[in-house]
Amino acid sequence: MEEEKGMGKKGLSRRAFLGLGGTALAGAAMAGMAGCAPQSKSDAKADAAAGGEGGIPVAESGASAGPDVAGKHSWEIAPEPIAKDKIKGTEECDVLVIGAGLAGCCASISALEKGAKVITIDKNPETVVARGVHIAGFHTKVQQKLAGEGLVEEPDYNNVIRRWINWAQGRVKEPLLWEFAHKSGACFDWLYDLATKKGLEALLWDGYYKGPDYTEYPVTHIFYQADKYEETVNFTFYQGSGVGDVYGNAVLVPALYETIADMGGEIRWETKSEQLVRDGDGPVTGAVVSTGKDEYTQINAKSVIIASGDYAADNEMFQYYSPMTAYAMDGRFYNPPDCDTGDMHKQAIWAGGAMQKSEPHAAVMHLDFGAASYGFLHVNWEGKRFKNEDVNTQSKSVTKALQTKKDAWTIYDSHGLEQVKAQMDAGLGGGLQWGQLTQPVGGEYNLEAQKKVLEGELESGQTVEANTLEELAEKMGVPPENLVATVDRYNELCDLGRDLDFGKRPEVMGKVVDPPFYAGKLVASMLTMCGGLRTNLDAQVLDAEDQPIEGLYVCGSAAGEFFGAGDYPTYVPGIGHGRCVTFGRIAGINAAGGNADEEIPSLDL
Repeated sequence: MEEEKGMGKKGLSRRAFLGLGGTALAGAAMAGMAGCAPQSKSDAKADAAAGGEGGIPVAESGASAGPDVAGKHSWEIAPEPIAKDKIKGTEECDVLVIGAGLAGCCASISALEKGAKVITIDKNPETVVARGVHIAGFHTKVQQKLAGEGLVEEPDYNNVIRRWINWAQGRVKEPLLWEFAHKSGACFDWLYDLATKKGLEALLWDGYYKGPDYTEYPVTHIFYQADKYEETVNFTFYQGSGVGDVYGNAVLVPALYETIADMGGEIRWETKSEQLVRDGDGPVTGAVVSTGKDEYTQINAKSVIIASGDYAADNEMFQYYSPMTAYAMDGRFYNPPDCDTGDMHKQAIWAGGAMQKSEPHAAVMHLDFGAASYGFLHVNWEGKRFKNEDVNTQSKSVTKALQTKKDAWTIYDSHGLEQVKAQMDAGLGGGLQWGQLTQPVGGEYNLEAQKKVLEGELESGQTVEANTLEELAEKMGVPPENLVATVDRYNELCDLGRDLDFGKRPEVMGKVVDPPFYAGKLVASMLTMCGGLRTNLDAQVLDAEDQPIEGLYVCGSAAGEFFGAGDYPTYVPGIGHGRCVTFGRIAGINAAGGNADEEIPSLDL
């Protein structure tokens, strides 16, 4: 892989990057945000009249409106129907699945198992339409085996859902969460059985956060090539300690492609849905798809499943539905890059569907692709401490953006990584960017692998090193006197055994005293927008009156109402992929004429 800005020459192989969270930096925080200052009515009208680059047109009230300045956003305005003389042919199937990612694959296979004729389309060239590692499921075979061996204790799943609702301040459709609790274990086990037939195995992640007040749960699974266990658990972003094409969705999704082919299904690449077919208030009966410039085919289907991913590459939708995320992020990662343009959100809206009510939409935004944050001292752009660092990676991504400038760093000394290992092995910390991405239950924190992470970060410039704090500050670009004073104060609190400034647990505080000193740049990476179309327990798309649209289903990141407003709930790491599996299976069964509620076993909570 060619060197990417901020990644370094010794970063990821192509497949490694694919497996972990996208393939490209989609850009720094939105360049257009500077144009979002309030305008006067006259200024707004002048901008709109002149057709200048003033952003979204503004109505008389000064409120953001769509291009017609009548209360609609551009994505809500349906284009003219594609002329019939441009549609060169038609074909028939039982179920049309739009999107060949994890959710789409689970939907396609589930429909094929019901005997349906299934066509799966994806607008991208043939590739692995997937990223990420973690998949959540409750009371799975993998968990039960480890629990039987005394290696893990399963949580109270009622309490998991209650905390999830509390995280979202109630701004979720609770029945969807309880449906996940009831069905996710059986759906994961179904996926597990498919994957093991293709030479894969799954482990349970032990890197989850184990703090007393913020606690994640041992519900997170990682698929890997069964004969590549050591490479999987020793993986880092940097070559020499494992490779990234042996685990995660980068190996799971290709196995599902093979399964679809084995079952007589087909995936048509470079085939894009342009408009859903619906006559008035009747059922959705297919889609008009394009396979080239001005070349269209109408695929008639008894049911259509939207599994097309999120909308974050549509800047207008992104800034409207989650302006804080648009500002807070330092980069946006998706795979394939920039394909998440909300095509099917829009097409569903044009056909009568509605977006979720709760706003702003939640986002998956972690400290990925920068330096590992751990639980060390964090300082802002002035070299001053600004938070309790004993929190999840999602919180760290957002709170640094509340400073005057978004730059922030994690500070540690020559003993830092040994401190992390001691914390992890004692069950004190954990989580993304503190624990290790693939650490299995029953395993230990891999210090040698983490040292390779540090080596890679130093080479790429994501972490800087110095023998004095003053020199470190100069490399960071912060006032040296501030950094020295901050470290002195932090060391004083470590000696005291009480964090009088921010209330951090003393057992995860470590002094910064012995050179070399390290400063890792914290990078907030926006991975997925979680808001989407209204849906019900049968995975049907709902209209503005919350009535199901016959023949139209949704699963994965295009579905809404699951995460509410605010931030992605890291209490359940891997819940995004977990719902792809669970509701992908539900959508596939129901779209093919089955009854998912009866056919998928339910966990008795």
